[in-house]
Amino acid sequence: MLRNVRWIVAGLVAVVGLLASATRASADTVILVEELNGSNTSISSTSFTIATLPNSSTPFTTPAGTFSNISITVTTTSGVSSNVNSLTTTVAAKPGSTFDPTHALRVTVTDDGFLNASPTGTALVTNDPGASSGISGGVNNLTGITSIQSGSIGGGLTLLGATPSASDTSPGGPSDANTSVTIPSLPANFAMTQQLVIRSIPTTGIDPNSTSGGTLSSTIVTTAPEPVPAPAGLLLALTALPVFGLRRVLRRKVVAQ
Repeated sequence: MLRNVRWIVAGLVAVVGLLASATRASADTVILVEELNGSNTSISSTSFTIATLPNSSTPFTTPAGTFSNISITVTTTSGVSSNVNSLTTTVAAKPGSTFDPTHALRVTVTDDGFLNASPTGTALVTNDPGASSGISGGVNNLTGITSIQSGSIGGGLTLLGATPSASDTSPGGPSDANTSVTIPSLPANFAMTQQLVIRSIPTTGIDPNSTSGGTLSSTIVTTAPEPVPAPAGLLLALTALPVFGLRRVLRRKVVAQ
């Protein structure tokens, strides 16, 4: 019987390991880059993964040519179980050959591989945008929103909560304060989505060598759930156990005498 139990336990451990590996393998990150016209309507969209992100060596230009030399960096803590998780996206771009200041660059990053070390705990999400100051003849404006979902990119995502929009304008401001949202019960596995909208607003005329863009930092801190108190009857029974044990010992001593 003991041998059978050992085989069952070993089999369960192996299955759990396979499921954990499958969960990690299915985690994904998708980056969507769009150009918005003056009416905030998407006129082009291109998807990337972490492995195919445009960088300084392989920059990207939107199909309409409004934004060029686009490079994106994504830093994530997904895949590691923790009470503190973060997602940081940095975007840099230059005015393209057909630059139109009424247009905007929208970058949406979704990572579904986050692991919460305190499932069902309360989580605080902080949304912190910072616009680039590398511009001449105008200002950069970055607006950011962070949302948290359950589920997966492949199987569908369900919104758990989203921060209000926050923005930063550089140089000179104005800047909105960081925004936040509380998730009452964060599951063991969750996804985080950032949406950055970048605009270069001319004052005297945007220098073609200017850099637009900025960084959006999102942090989620989870507090472990409070332990569920034991029923009063169980506590009383547990408290009385030493007394019952003492009575049994005393009774045995009396009989022995």
